[in-house]
Amino acid sequence: MRKKTGRTTNRKKQLGISLFRKRTEDDSADWFVIEADLAPPKVPARTKSRRKTLLVGAMAMASLAVSLPLAAKWTYEQIFFKNDEFTLRSLIVKTDGLLSEARLAEIANVSAGMNLMKLDLNAIRTQIETLPQVEKASVSREMPDRLNLIVRERMPVAWLCSPPLGIRPWDMERGFLMDEEGYLFRCLDLNDGMRSLPVVELFKMAEPVEGSKIESQAARAGLKLIVESDRRFLDQGMTVRELKVRDEWAIECVYENQLSVTYGVFDFSRGLDDLALIMEQTAGSGQSLATVNVVAEKNIPVTFLEPETPLMGNNPGVPEVKGPDSPADLRVHKGPDEHEKHLRSILKGG
Repeated sequence: MRKKTGRTTNRKKQLGISLFRKRTEDDSADWFVIEADLAPPKVPARTKSRRKTLLVGAMAMASLAVSLPLAAKWTYEQIFFKNDEFTLRSLIVKTDGLLSEARLAEIANVSAGMNLMKLDLNAIRTQIETLPQVEKASVSREMPDRLNLIVRERMPVAWLCSPPLGIRPWDMERGFLMDEEGYLFRCLDLNDGMRSLPVVELFKMAEPVEGSKIESQAARAGLKLIVESDRRFLDQGMTVRELKVRDEWAIECVYENQLSVTYGVFDFSRGLDDLALIMEQTAGSGQSLATVNVVAEKNIPVTFLEPETPLMGNNPGVPEVKGPDSPADLRVHKGPDEHEKHLRSILKGG
């Protein structure tokens, strides 16, 4: 009996591999044998060097992007915020009203010695505009050490008067001034100009608040009426003395020459036109207007004032001779005459 050796076994193994390969070749085309080389490709040294260069460049750019803003910030702080040259030394205030420079500086919370670049200009402007007397403010820097503050104050048009609420004109503690838009603010200086302003009398209103806008639409219309009336009739000596708001539909305006004119709240511009026409027609008549109601568009009611001849003693037939101590002529309402009828016929068409 022959002894089996390793060569026989090797032949069998080789024969089996051959048969397997043969069967694989005879099988259907759906089977594939793929041989892949799993060893990684070798990278050239030049490519490796290029990659390292790109990586180092990217890291340098990132570092530069971070360091440049920090360096710029540090430089800016050193130049502006830590430089004594930009210390505030002068505050220039320009205002068209009565607010003082000290008051405005206190409200703005700025003082000499502060760093000019650290000041928040928008915050300063907002703080100044919170004052009821201020309509608008602007703030700007002027290098190297100046701050400019320009203030436009509200221009008073009239005093508010409300007897039920105890609000009286010419009262600096409880009184209120009003501008053309109806904003309420206190009087800072009761000078002759403030005393000469007209008075708007309002009976029905809520408790007024300084800095707010008056709620009454008739009162706001009356303020615009005062401005427009002064623009038209101030040269003729027609100055508004008092404006009475009886309701929300009509306004009674009393002038310095004792003329009383009733205007409509919603069409006072048309009423001013009618009053100008009436004054033009009566200019050369020698008569003085007493009352005019321009609420009506047609058949406008008009009354006149004329001097009455004073009588001496109890004798109605003897006129009094006026001397240096004689009383002034009395002004009384006179009924319709031919001139008044003529005037009404002119205005009858509107």
